[in-house]
Amino acid sequence: MTIAKNTATSKENAFSLALWRWHFYAGLLVIPFLLALAGSGLLMLLSKPIDSMLMSDMTQVSPEGTTLPASKQLSIVQKQFPQSHVKLYIPPSDATHSAQFSLVSHHGGGHSGGHGAPSTTAYLNPYNGELLGEHDSSTTLYASIKTFHGKLYLGDLGDSLIEIAAGLAILMVLTGIYLALQRHGWRDMLPGTSLMNRTDWRRLHSFIGLIMAIPLLFLLLSGLSWTNIWGGKLTQAWSSVPSTTFVAPEAKETHESMNHEGMEHVPWALEQTPMPQSGMTSDMHGEITLDQVLHIANEQGFDNFRVHLPANANSVWTISATTMAGDVTNPNQERTLHLDRHTGAVLADLRFADYPLMGKAMTAGIPLHQGDLGLWNLLLNLIICAFTVSMIVGGLMMWLKRRPKKTPALAPPPAHPSANKAVVVLMLIVALCFPLSAVAIAAIISIDLLLISRVEKLRVIFK
Repeated sequence: MTIAKNTATSKENAFSLALWRWHFYAGLLVIPFLLALAGSGLLMLLSKPIDSMLMSDMTQVSPEGTTLPASKQLSIVQKQFPQSHVKLYIPPSDATHSAQFSLVSHHGGGHSGGHGAPSTTAYLNPYNGELLGEHDSSTTLYASIKTFHGKLYLGDLGDSLIEIAAGLAILMVLTGIYLALQRHGWRDMLPGTSLMNRTDWRRLHSFIGLIMAIPLLFLLLSGLSWTNIWGGKLTQAWSSVPSTTFVAPEAKETHESMNHEGMEHVPWALEQTPMPQSGMTSDMHGEITLDQVLHIANEQGFDNFRVHLPANANSVWTISATTMAGDVTNPNQERTLHLDRHTGAVLADLRFADYPLMGKAMTAGIPLHQGDLGLWNLLLNLIICAFTVSMIVGGLMMWLKRRPKKTPALAPPPAHPSANKAVVVLMLIVALCFPLSAVAIAAIISIDLLLISRVEKLRVIFK
């Protein structure tokens, strides 16, 4: 019995050692990206009030009686920007705020810009029609940091790198939870008052890691939903609202066309859903005005909302209140209403209850991820960012304290080949949920087998 028990313990230790090596390798690849995401996330949270302060001369007005009709305000903006198409109108949130109009270039007179098109936001005093200023929506401090946070200023390549890192980070968190609980237990993880040796740093790293596991997994998974492959090609494709409930024909454009560079207005669950079309004009005269659209919005019970203007002869007026744009923070209040541009008839009324399960989860998670639920949410996210950095520092210090000073070895000691194979298979199975991360793991295995195992100097360092 003792021999069997020792054998089981030996196998368990071998498995833990193999898992530890992969936890180390994942961390080696993830740390730079996790630091970049935590740092930029921290700056995004802090930049929101800074942006508000810097633009206060354009966003703040003094009440002067009755406001001009919205259609009159629209006409003023169109005259000021004859080479642009007004794509979006955001009514003043209260009596002391300006009206906002988002514009995109006609691109030589063609169709107005869609997803990713450069945009300008014009701020208008709703009382006297004075143009208070304009700015490129993608050049605000928040938008610039957000671009780095999502793509590292590298476009699709940066998006893919972050997706790989996020998937590996999830594997790192899961393996870290197992290692911390299996090898040490809760009592042995309480950090001490000093950080003089490896044990102190290991306790700090494990303690923060377990506290941070759930919040970090939430941020990683919700962030992955914005990536091109896992988010756009896999998850979003089967989590979008179907257009079968429309009482109008589908357009070629999807809801994503209502986004533009620096600003996202459309719910994640609707981005890949086709837009409805307005009816033909042969038996109709004219079209409804912005004033009429606002009247419909009030009748429909909208409070904080924005209005997307028709982009062409067959497109629609859209009234939306979304967590993505920050109009609402309660996901149950999220709503997108499409109106025929000629008659004002409701063509589609899409609400939170219509979203698939993943779409509901994203809608509820977005304001939490972005720190939009109030001061407590802002402080919570700041703490998560700070703890993430502390956890990384703890892991690095633990590695430096453990690493033998007279050897170039980097990784933990090797495990038994059978245990290592079992962990590799397990890691690949889990990583299949994240295709780009699976490719990265396969690349690591290939490099290990074809290069590291055959070059003596590399074998000493990594083995």
